[in-house]
Amino acid sequence: MTIRIPYLGLKVVSVALAALLWLTVSSDQSVERALRIPVELINLPPQLEVVGDTPDVVEVRVRGGSTVLADLAPGALVAVLDLQAARPGRRLFHLTGADVRTPFGVEVVQLMPATVPLVFELSENKVVPVVPQVEGEPADGFRRVSLVVEPAMVAITGPATAVREVTEAITEPVSIAGATSTVLDTATVGVTDPTVRLVTPQAARVTVVIVPTAPEPPDGKDTKDDAGADATGGRGAASGTLPGDASRRPGF
Repeated sequence: MTIRIPYLGLKVVSVALAALLWLTVSSDQSVERALRIPVELINLPPQLEVVGDTPDVVEVRVRGGSTVLADLAPGALVAVLDLQAARPGRRLFHLTGADVRTPFGVEVVQLMPATVPLVFELSENKVVPVVPQVEGEPADGFRRVSLVVEPAMVAITGPATAVREVTEAITEPVSIAGATSTVLDTATVGVTDPTVRLVTPQAARVTVVIVPTAPEPPDGKDTKDDAGADATGGRGAASGTLPGDASRRPGF
């Protein structure tokens, strides 16, 4: 009776390849090597912010075959700090070999530093006005009379102490250099404090109204005739303000 073994050829090839791989690895000389690897922070509680200096890299000593270590690609090893148990204040986190993602055949021998200090603070949200930034001047014979930004307010978030110090968000500069008519532009909104950010990243629509400058009366005399004078003191009625003049423009 003939016994059939399904896929016998594939199984023979698999065993041969495994044996070849084992011979290659076992014959490769084991060496140690010092590396600087990136640090990845995971599972930060949503109500907390990391403040102050945080480590970007740590030093690690690894052991493995000389060929394997020589072929390590950037980012092949990563130290992972799990912040799930973090609380407000200064906390210490231990780093061990088990916290390092490594490729096959690489063993972590030592980590420096083995303990990483981090400072945490509660998050806070706040709504602040958007202040558009304008640069340059209109062309000769023209002037800026009003400035409008939409949205006028945005929500920001970040470490509580930093958020409380922020009084406004700003836009990218909008140029009106040499303008002879109203300027419309879309500009990114941000905050100068790098630890504070917008709850929802967004841009603002900025409108800068530019109008011709009114000509000066000749010789400084009033151009109105006497018929326009009032009966009580000979003074004409007060002229209306231009749309968007300084009396109606917050921040200008």
